[in-house]
Amino acid sequence: MIERLANAMETGRKDIFIAQFAEDAVYETPFVLAGQQSRWEGFAAVSEHLNADNPTRSLLAFDKVSVVIHLGADGEEATAQFLVDGRVLATNESFHLPSSIGIIRVRHGKIVHYTDYTNVLRGAQVAGVLKQFGASLEALG
Repeated sequence: MIERLANAMETGRKDIFIAQFAEDAVYETPFVLAGQQSRWEGFAAVSEHLNADNPTRSLLAFDKVSVVIHLGADGEEATAQFLVDGRVLATNESFHLPSSIGIIRVRHGKIVHYTDYTNVLRGAQVAGVLKQFGASLEALG
């Protein structure tokens, strides 16, 4: 399951990534600012969120997505560390990005809960948009 997620990230196949979620799945991103949505419940909401455009991702080419998996004690949960090697499209400069850590609970072959701790700052830095990212945060006050 987690290898399929990594492969979908590497190939840019959001549809394959999203297809791994159960109808009653929950997707969370705890590292957000106060007042921002951080939880999506149900396949439709998760799908809509994950299908949203990611302008930073469009600046990067993912050549290889590796994953380090730590299995949980109960057999349904695992922690996955996703590592991306790629290139900045504008400069062809290579990068290595520890992109996220996910705590993923799977039941009957589908993801029922995914807590995604994304490395937003390093992603913005790699993409060359850290100043713009900082300015957008400053505008929020």
